[in-house]
Amino acid sequence: MDMICRRMMLLHARSRAQEAAIQWRGVEGKRHLRRFGTTSFLRAAKPSKPPIKSSQKKKTLDYRTPTRRPQTSSPPKPKSNPLRHRTIPIIFGGAALFAFSAGIAYLVTAATRLADNPVPTSASAQEDVSSRYDKIASSFDDSVDLTERLMGITSLRKKLASLAHGDVLEVSIGTGRNLSYYDWNFKGHGGVGKPDSRGNIKKGKVRGFTAVDKSPEMLEVAHEKFSKMFPGILGVRWVIADAAEKGAIPGPPRNANERGGNLEGKYDTVIQTMGLCSVGDPVALLKNLGECVKEEEGRILLLEHGRGRWEWLNKVLDNSAEGHAKEFGCWWNRDLGSIVEESGLEVVKIEQPKWWRHGGTTWWIELKKPKTEAAKAQK
Repeated sequence: MDMICRRMMLLHARSRAQEAAIQWRGVEGKRHLRRFGTTSFLRAAKPSKPPIKSSQKKKTLDYRTPTRRPQTSSPPKPKSNPLRHRTIPIIFGGAALFAFSAGIAYLVTAATRLADNPVPTSASAQEDVSSRYDKIASSFDDSVDLTERLMGITSLRKKLASLAHGDVLEVSIGTGRNLSYYDWNFKGHGGVGKPDSRGNIKKGKVRGFTAVDKSPEMLEVAHEKFSKMFPGILGVRWVIADAAEKGAIPGPPRNANERGGNLEGKYDTVIQTMGLCSVGDPVALLKNLGECVKEEEGRILLLEHGRGRWEWLNKVLDNSAEGHAKEFGCWWNRDLGSIVEESGLEVVKIEQPKWWRHGGTTWWIELKKPKTEAAKAQK
């Protein structure tokens, strides 16, 4: 019994040992399979990457808010020069300012200079200097052209001449500075007038024209000027006479060949610019013009210069009147209001245009001759 028990214990121990050996082989086999598997083999065969050095580590970028890319558009247009269209006004404005400043400087200088002897303002006491125009006729236009443009006298001449119509008489015509501003009529006496831009004959308002001046030299300049403007034109008469003398001015011509004029006829329009300052007797001149214009419907149109609105300015005119008269042949300190009143003509309009520029020394005067008692009775 004892022997049997020992064998059974021995067999049992062997079987346990065999089982343990079998289990151990299985575990080792699996380890060998994992170690020498295909994946492990490929990994082992593939060259491994070198370890990343600490200096080659990628730096983390700062986060930036994404911005929209601006839409592509056409390049901006170059800015135009704002003064490009103002060059001419600036030039003329500067010239006008310079002339105005020079005029003020002259007035201030003249105002502080007292005349040795007070100059009279009445025409009867002033020297007749009308002969001066014969000496300055050739250079007169050049000496006054720029001044008249800057002071606005040229525009006033245009406005005055545009009112002329019918049979026109211009006294103290000088060098003919108003000739280019009349509305001439080609269908008048001898075809007086000028063509329009297309060369067509346009009927104007002036059908006959008589020019009168005391200075033959000034009248010759006006005649030459008109001949260049309208070569070969007849029907315009040029008369050397003192317009203040009775009977010196002929009436309007009845045809182009009439030189003496129709003494019975009267003018529709009588024009004079800067004439009352240069004649010896301005009151007699106006009275004589009243005898040449049609009663009631006729007009005497005057553009003159004389005393202004302010006493200090009149003082300047008085102090410099004699020197100005000897140089230019006119007395610019005459009281035109009193002269018109003494003439006995009826005032249609009288004003001092552009007084802010001229100080009231420029006068616009429209006169007419009222109907006489006999004419009223006949009517």
